[in-house]
Amino acid sequence: MQSSLPEQLFLDLRVAEVINRTTRIRMVEPWASRYCIAISETRYGDAIYARYHIDGKAKNGICTDLRATGDTFESYEINVYDMIMEDAREAAEGCPEIFRDALLFYSRSSPNDNRRDIIEGLFKIGSDYSCIPDLPSSRM
Repeated sequence: MQSSLPEQLFLDLRVAEVINRTTRIRMVEPWASRYCIAISETRYGDAIYARYHIDGKAKNGICTDLRATGDTFESYEINVYDMIMEDAREAAEGCPEIFRDALLFYSRSSPNDNRRDIIEGLFKIGSDYSCIPDLPSSRM
């Protein structure tokens, strides 16, 4: 059972805390279980996708949240993939070294990952922001 963070930008919940239900957030199934299984199988795109659903704010690939508009808040919806990519752009711009480390971690994602599009999107953003790490030639 993993006691450290798998990766701090997108996989920011310890597997042990998810399994033991001791995380700081509310978790819903089947996403909590999918998060843990995907990490254990190195399917990191699947794990990221599960992480964005784990609190129940996203359903069927759409996240519903509140956004401040002056003195009020309004509900908005965003596609989970788009939200991941938006967060990735912010991370690549604001924390390029950490983002580079994350890409190195994600370069080891399993070929069985069902959400390779997420991993590929992260690497595209890494390229756009010059955050691509040196990878073994057999990866990505």
